[in-house]
Amino acid sequence: MQAEDSTTLADGRRMTLSLPATDAPWAADGLRALRPVPPTHTGRGEEPPALPEQPALPLEVAILGFGL
Repeated sequence: MQAEDSTTLADGRRMTLSLPATDAPWAADGLRALRPVPPTHTGRGEEPPALPEQPALPLEVAILGFGL
């Protein structure tokens, strides 16, 4: 495979792949061997719930975590 391989996708976007020279069979055809895969998820989904508000620990309790 060449060190750099370029192709234009069906929607007009250009894709470039740069890899070191190799004799790996999976890389022999460069970008021509890649095929489009439809997305399994779209969007971000639901936002996670907010973390509960907790008061800050007193200094004495926080220092106990250090084993002092």
